[in-house]
Amino acid sequence: MRDGFELPALRDYIAGEWADPTVDLGLFVEDPHTGEAVQRQLGSNDAAIESAIAAADHEYHHGAWRAADADDRAETLDAMAAALDPMQESAATLEAATSGAVIGVTSMLAFIIPGAFRLAAEMIRSGMLYSTLPGPSGDVEIRKTGWGPALSLVPWNAPAPMAAHKAASALAAGCPVIIKPPERAPHGSAVMAEAAAQVGLPPGLLQLVHGGPRQGGALVTDDRIRAVSFTGGIVGGRDIATACAVGLKPVQLELGGHSPVVIMPDCDAEVAASAVTALMTTLNGQWCRALGRLIVPIEREAEILEAIGASMEQVVIGDPLSAESMMGPIVHSDHLAMLQSTIAGMRSAGGQVHAWSQIPETGNYLAPTLVSGLDPSLTRDEIFGPVGSVHSYRDVDEAVAIANGTDYGLEAYVFGSDEAAALAAARRIRAGGVKVNGASPISLHLMAPRPAWGVSGLQIEGTTETIDFFCGTSVVGVEGMEQGEQG
Repeated sequence: MRDGFELPALRDYIAGEWADPTVDLGLFVEDPHTGEAVQRQLGSNDAAIESAIAAADHEYHHGAWRAADADDRAETLDAMAAALDPMQESAATLEAATSGAVIGVTSMLAFIIPGAFRLAAEMIRSGMLYSTLPGPSGDVEIRKTGWGPALSLVPWNAPAPMAAHKAASALAAGCPVIIKPPERAPHGSAVMAEAAAQVGLPPGLLQLVHGGPRQGGALVTDDRIRAVSFTGGIVGGRDIATACAVGLKPVQLELGGHSPVVIMPDCDAEVAASAVTALMTTLNGQWCRALGRLIVPIEREAEILEAIGASMEQVVIGDPLSAESMMGPIVHSDHLAMLQSTIAGMRSAGGQVHAWSQIPETGNYLAPTLVSGLDPSLTRDEIFGPVGSVHSYRDVDEAVAIANGTDYGLEAYVFGSDEAAALAAARRIRAGGVKVNGASPISLHLMAPRPAWGVSGLQIEGTTETIDFFCGTSVVGVEGMEQGEQG
C-alpha cells in the first residue's frame, strides 16, 4: 500500500482460535486513493465454515450463554465494549483505507463499535427480555430467547459499526454469532474477534470468517444457522430471503435506498445546497441514505443548482486518511467504472450532467454529480454513489408524487423555512424515516426504530428492534384447571 501503511493479513477467528483463510476469491482489495490492488482477497475454506457453524451450534445447545441471566450477559457485553474502546482508531483507519470513506467520518462512526455493546447491555438490564401479565393462577411469563446461532452479513461502506450493532444485539438475545465482513473492506471488523479473544468469550460465541457469495451461501443455507441479518444490495438480499424462506428462519434485510430530497418553495438556497452537499459527500455518497433524487421547485431549479455548485466547489476531495479531506474516493475501480457508465447512460438519455468539484488525477475518484432533465421514470433505481437526479415540481403534491415514485422506501428528506409545512409534506412520503431540515447520518433519536419500506428491506432495525429480531418468544404460566376437569 502507500508508504507507512500496510494492511494486516486477513485472519479467521473460529472456535476461539485464529487461522488463515485459504480460498483465493480472485479479487483484490484496492487502495482506493491510488487505485492500486494491494491485497489478494481470501475466503474461509469449507472446513473452516463447517467448524464455525459447529462451534456456534455447540455453544448454543451446550454452552452457558443461552442460560445466563440478563445481568451476566450485560456484564460480558460491557467487557467487550471496554476492550473495543482502544480499538476504535485502528478500525476507523482500516475502514478509511479500504472503503475510501474519509477518516473524519469513519472515526465518528467508530464510536458505534463499543457503543453498540454498551447499549445492548443497557437494554437487557432494563428487562426487555422478560415481562409478566396477570394470569388465572399467578403470573404469565413472557420470555424472549435467542433463536439459535446467528449470522451477521455486512456491506463495505461502514462494515465494523454495522457488524458491532448486529453482533451485540445477537449476543444480548442469547445467540452465538458469526460475522462475515465484506470482501472489499474486510479488515475493520476483525476488532470484534480481537475483543472476544481478549475478554475470553466462550469458543463459538463470537466468530469471524471471510469470503464472498460461496461462503455466505454456505452459512445462510445451513439449517443450524437460525437467524440471518444482512445489509447490502437487492440481488443478494433476494437470494438470502429465498434461502431463509426455504429454511423457515427469520431474516432481517436492509437493502438500500433511493432517498428523495424535497426542497420546499420557501427553502433558502444555501440551506438546500449545504444539505445536498452533505448527503452526496458523506461516505462518498456510498450509503443507503444518500441523495437519490433532488426535487426542487421549477422556478428555482437554476438558482438551487448554482448554489449547490458553489457549495461543492468548497469540498476538499482527496486522501481518505487525511484529516483535511471532506470526501474520498470510490471503494473500488470496478464500482467506479459502474458509476461512470451510469452517468454516461443518463447523459445519453438526454440528461444534463452537473459536476463541480476538483478531484485528484489518480485513484478511484469521482466528483459529486447531479443529472437534470430526465423523466422520473428513468431514475427509479438506486445508484449507490455520489450521483443523483434532479426533478422539478409545480406544487407540493407533485413533489410528493416524485418522492414516492420508486420502489424504495428507506429514508427521505424535506427542507423548508416553514417547519409545519415541511413536516406536513414529510408525513406524506413513503419511507421508513423522513428527516426535516437535517442531513446527518445519525438517527433522529437513539431509541427510534429504523424501518424500511418497499424493496428497501424486511424487518425493522434499531436499538431494541434488532435484539428483538434475534429472539423468539415463549409464554409460560399456570392455567389452574380444576381437579375434576383433568383427564
